[in-house]
Amino acid sequence: MNKLKEVRKENNLLQKDMARILKMSQNGYSQYENEITDIPSVTLKRIACYFNVSVDYLLNLTNIKEKYSTSKIVNVTNNMNRLNEIRNDLDLLQIEVAQILNISRPTYSTYETGYSDTPTKILKKLAIYYGVPIDYLLYLTDERKPHKRNN
Repeated sequence: MNKLKEVRKENNLLQKDMARILKMSQNGYSQYENEITDIPSVTLKRIACYFNVSVDYLLNLTNIKEKYSTSKIVNVTNNMNRLNEIRNDLDLLQIEVAQILNISRPTYSTYETGYSDTPTKILKKLAIYYGVPIDYLLYLTDERKPHKRNN
């Protein structure tokens, strides 16, 4: 069972309840749970905050439910400047990161500037590559060290 479904059931909620909470259709929410549709980062943040868990937990990067110790409530707009900060800290070019992700540099640039939402699979790859929590990438924490990762 995926973590999204697991936390929903642990809280005795139906898909229609989550859809109402997220102001979307039940079918749309069902597609997130069944991994048919990618979950926008704004929605991931809302779900993590609602259930008081980390995004890393929701996306099965860790089995530790607890938020990071420096977790915070932040504006849920899609501002991915943290991708730029980390890349510059590591003295990498956009083209180098794009090659690691097997995408084009212009596509990566749209994620870094926040012009396009970063797909969940790209967030996961970046978090693993940079050794940081997805929560850090999404400004839900200032903690750069991730919880123990799943193998």
